[in-house]
Amino acid sequence: MRSRGHVAKYTFDDILGKSAKIKSAIEKARRFGSVDATVLIYGETGVGKEIFAHAIHNVSPRKDGPFIAVNCAAVPENLLESELFGYAEGAFTGAKKGGKKGVFEMANGGTIFLDEISEMSDKLQTRLLRVLQEYEIMPLGDARLISVDVRVIAATNSDLRGMVEKKLFRSDLYYRINVLTLVVPALRERREDIPILVDHFLQVSNKKFQKNIKGIEPRGIDLFYAHEWPGNTRELQNIMERLVILTDGDYISADLVAESLYISQIKPHPTSSPQLQFKTKPQKPQTKASFDKKAILNALAATDGHKKKAARILGISRTTLWRRMKKYNI
Repeated sequence: MRSRGHVAKYTFDDILGKSAKIKSAIEKARRFGSVDATVLIYGETGVGKEIFAHAIHNVSPRKDGPFIAVNCAAVPENLLESELFGYAEGAFTGAKKGGKKGVFEMANGGTIFLDEISEMSDKLQTRLLRVLQEYEIMPLGDARLISVDVRVIAATNSDLRGMVEKKLFRSDLYYRINVLTLVVPALRERREDIPILVDHFLQVSNKKFQKNIKGIEPRGIDLFYAHEWPGNTRELQNIMERLVILTDGDYISADLVAESLYISQIKPHPTSSPQLQFKTKPQKPQTKASFDKKAILNALAATDGHKKKAARILGISRTTLWRRMKKYNI
């Protein structure tokens, strides 16, 4: 399995930050690593739940076994069942000759990470519950029971307890997976880690785009502190990538940061320092148009004209990119 790439790529060294909240989460996760029990990871989108899952596996007794991640929301229900449990030859139209192993069987001796477990249908929740109770799976179209030895780490950005109360998630499965619980803090709850993360993503983006940008203007960092970061660390990473692409000098300007955050007025967070109480100058329409055009041109240049990648960097859809390219005659 390891030769097929089913390995945990990240360790606790890859989780950056010195705040009390992130250090506490890391310490708790390390303890969970040594115990062979199910883990449920809570956290908002973009906080790094999967990185924690990788790291837990890499300090566990199963570290030499496979690690397989499955996003339950990204796979249609009819495919997710066969993806998880496998199928026998002739199980359905289009089934491969000889059948196919499911990820539970492939992860035998290792760890399976079920991301966005709250998106599982009631039918699949029932099947998963049986696996966790009996450690046996039955592939689709097969009468055989196959024993599996896997550790399950699940993650969600939803309130599972609330879903149980509303009968949107099985209570028996909830109590089965809620053995060890880890909460990964949101970026706005550990703002003191922002400079560390900014420096890391700056170095990564410099290398990726062959730049040598030294840093961000101080007022730009203030903007980062004041931002609410609904997309958390992933949002910060994407914005840093965009800023590096759009910067030609040694330092990223505060105005460019404000533009990238789509901010016209900054209000300090209740825990922020007093110096964050300022407003950015409103941008004239011509300046906004000029910025948009430059951003598109730079993103296209950085991706060798690949529109899908350029749209991702800019944080817009391909349709929006196409409309703006038409608008600015690009």
